[in-house]
Amino acid sequence: MKTTSPTDVWEQLAAYSNPVPSDVAGAMSRLDVEVLRELSGEDATEFLARCPAHRALTGKADRRPSFSVNSRSGLFHCFSCGYAGAFIDLVEDRLGLSRAEAFQWIARQGIYRTRDTEEQPERKKPEERITEAALALFEPPPAHALDSRGLKAEACAAFGVLWHPGNRHWILPIRDPNTGELWGWQEKGNRYFRNYPQGVTKSRTLFGNLAWKGSTALLLESPLDAVRALSLGIDGAFASFGAHVSEAQMRLIKVRCSTLVLGLDNDTAGRTSQDRLYARWRPRGLPMRFLDYRGTPAKDLGDMDDDAARSAYAGAHYPWRRRR
Repeated sequence: MKTTSPTDVWEQLAAYSNPVPSDVAGAMSRLDVEVLRELSGEDATEFLARCPAHRALTGKADRRPSFSVNSRSGLFHCFSCGYAGAFIDLVEDRLGLSRAEAFQWIARQGIYRTRDTEEQPERKKPEERITEAALALFEPPPAHALDSRGLKAEACAAFGVLWHPGNRHWILPIRDPNTGELWGWQEKGNRYFRNYPQGVTKSRTLFGNLAWKGSTALLLESPLDAVRALSLGIDGAFASFGAHVSEAQMRLIKVRCSTLVLGLDNDTAGRTSQDRLYARWRPRGLPMRFLDYRGTPAKDLGDMDDDAARSAYAGAHYPWRRRR
């Protein structure tokens, strides 16, 4: 029978809950975030302070209390620079702790409540459990499919990418980031995709080599673009399965690299998501650059030829500072 270590218990609690300290103002003080004003509401108090991430995001200190923390939910938000999150995120950022360590820190302060987050994974019904045997229906991608996408067979094998010969669709596995257990897959074809089983939780994992750790990671939307990157010799490529990148996915990225190149799609949704991720995670100690789409109409890495794709990665740049 498998036993659960104390560390595993803390990690599970931290992953699936939002601990709020019983004394939010006191906890803020211990994080060196001075409460300057209190706004009492019907159900909760908003504690106002100068934003602790303002300088990292804007290059200058917060001169007024733009930062607010809710005493009931523990959620914080800077109305000027956009820095936001749950109280456990603030503890991680201020003290440089892991998720589990931040949970323990809050527990030592005294927990007022532990509220489930919106990212709690959906529980699969027993009949929906997927095993590796289910992949026996598929085969390695044929040469014509590889050529159509500029992919190499070795890269597909490294990421476990398979091919549905009947439908002529790509099979992209979705796995547990900690154990490698198969949760399901994404089936993708020309103007077609579906997730199997329905409701499989992609937001708790990433597509890619989850055993990889290195200096610079590359985050893309499409799993096939991550395979393309590896085919071009770009190591450390992951995909988020879409423009929305969850907190859990960013935590998985953060422990695997020291710098992240954001390569989400060159469209409104992708650019908006990149701006949000930069504002959210740059002050949390993750340096980020953007894949260089300047001067190209390409929507993503898969739309570029080999030289353009390599150039876009080599030319990854820091975001321009917006003028106010």
